Amino acid sequence: MTAPPARILVADDDAAIRKALRLILAAYDVREAGDGAEALAIFEDGGADLVLSDLQMPAMTGLELLRRVKAVDDTAAFIILTGAGTVENAVQALRLQADDYLVKPFNVDEVLLACARALEHRRLVRENRGYQQHLEDRVGEQARQIESLLVDALRSLATAIDTRDDYTGGHVERVARYAAATGAELGLRGDELRALWIGALLHDVGKIGVSDAILRKPGALTPGEYDEMKRHPEIGARVMASSSFLRPGLPAVLHHQEWWNGAGYPAGLSGEAISLHGRIVAVVDCYDAIVTARPYRGAASDEAAFTELRACAGTQFDPQVVEAFIRAAERGFPQDPATPVLPERTPAAASS
Repeated sequence: MTAPPARILVADDDAAIRKALRLILAAYDVREAGDGAEALAIFEDGGADLVLSDLQMPAMTGLELLRRVKAVDDTAAFIILTGAGTVENAVQALRLQADDYLVKPFNVDEVLLACARALEHRRLVRENRGYQQHLEDRVGEQARQIESLLVDALRSLATAIDTRDDYTGGHVERVARYAAATGAELGLRGDELRALWIGALLHDVGKIGVSDAILRKPGALTPGEYDEMKRHPEIGARVMASSSFLRPGLPAVLHHQEWWNGAGYPAGLSGEAISLHGRIVAVVDCYDAIVTARPYRGAASDEAAFTELRACAGTQFDPQVVEAFIRAAERGFPQDPATPVLPERTPAAASS
């Protein structure tokens, strides 16, 4: 199929010049405007591949038209025509990305050659941008596929950890969902929210280093067994540190057993020395434990869980995080945290 002729807009307040250019450019689709303002209106309405504009016109100069056209479509070709050219005007036109600067009187070959060059430049610019966009789209799609595979792997690992503990299935998925909603309530966005989701999903990954006998023990742990259990945040942090993909979730893993008043473990941190991610996971992990049935007790209601969390605010938990979690819970949690929590990664993903 033959391509349609290029669209050229001629802007000049001299009707004789416009007529001459229309004859010279008969092979193209030519439209005319008697001044800069009319030309801009035509361009904004239907566009053009190339604008040939007089420099001095009523209502709007050629340089102003050039600036306004480039603001609408910076790939549009533009040639300045003038009967009183100056070096200053020529330099300004080139700075505004004009393709050429022709001084009247001009000859037919000069106009045709300038138009051909300008249109070819526009074609190459648009073709190059299209190629770059295609590459960016392909890279983006591949990145999304890799991200999806990594998220699936994370969920598989989290599920495997889940089965070693005495929770009913889905504990880590629920904790990740609750944490994401709470983080959003506290203003976390983008990579920070993504890091929180990863850390919440894998908050108990360190339990891979704790024996089944301790994890599944039905009664109270001995002091020695409890000491072994308390190692799991640090074991988990080492696991997270080994992978650039997991590393952003490390603070939640390392700090989710710390207490607001400093009575937690592994480092006995207190207040805001505990990462926000760790403070969030501490609250939502406790909530899920309260409302989930265990072999030795039934599930408590949301109201009972909220009462317990508020009773522990200021000692075990950050009071602001407790209230943010309760607000999020009352609004309802998203079913799939991966949708709001795993946006495309920014070039510098959070890693602390």
